[in-house]
Amino acid sequence: MRSFRDRTLVQLADPAAFRTLLLPAADPDRGALRTVLGAAFDLAAVRIDQVRDVAVDELDLQRPLFPTDRITGNWTQTVPGYTRTELALDEARAAAPVWIDVLARLRVTVVAEIDPAGAESAGTEPVDSFATLEEFRRRFPFVDLDAFMREHGISTVEQLREAFQYMVTTVRLKTPQPFDPDDPANVRTLGVALAVVAVDPFDLAAGLRAARLVREAGRARSGPNPATIPAETAAPYALAAVLAQSGPADAGLTAADVQRLYARAGVAALFLDDTA
Repeated sequence: MRSFRDRTLVQLADPAAFRTLLLPAADPDRGALRTVLGAAFDLAAVRIDQVRDVAVDELDLQRPLFPTDRITGNWTQTVPGYTRTELALDEARAAAPVWIDVLARLRVTVVAEIDPAGAESAGTEPVDSFATLEEFRRRFPFVDLDAFMREHGISTVEQLREAFQYMVTTVRLKTPQPFDPDDPANVRTLGVALAVVAVDPFDLAAGLRAARLVREAGRARSGPNPATIPAETAAPYALAAVLAQSGPADAGLTAADVQRLYARAGVAALFLDDTA
């Protein structure tokens, strides 16, 4: 009898089947793909409003990752003169590689709201007309006035006025236009490399460990930043674990329980029918 991992490889070698796994009918919000995007990119300036579609461009089965060690040290010489050199080496491990069961190259179509960023205007003006310490506190609420006065040996408001020149800069940020999810300008396509591990048999801890090993093994690699949104690539691979669909119920859990647990670790949980 074939193992669940073997069945996973056979089924997911088909791009259409892989796409169906990423877009289950039971998940209209596309939670798995949202987890994938959140792990792949720093989306601090982007809000993903919708995940509309995904295309599977390439599938690579049983892809090895060879972790590297960084060895860092100092080389000090005292004769004939003192010198110090920092030495760093990257060496390939002799240990067995970490295996990615399926490496998928995806194009994910999203509707995204992007922070306009930047300043609309900025102005600076002097502040020298305060008459009391309380007025100064109101003008500069971000300053710990008591600590500031102690540090500079100031005890009166007169001394405070004479000690320094105080300036206030006001920056007005750009006001975003109302977001329209139906505006074609808000539709973006993101390229993602997704590393998938198959969990056989159903074991939540084993799945997380396997995904984290892939993350650590690939940490030294880098990927290009997306050209369609203002974001940086956070990891060379997004991570997903394929689990047996019957596994959560057998363990007294729900699929949502597993998805929440894995999502907290930046791993998408995907469920494959294991009854066929």
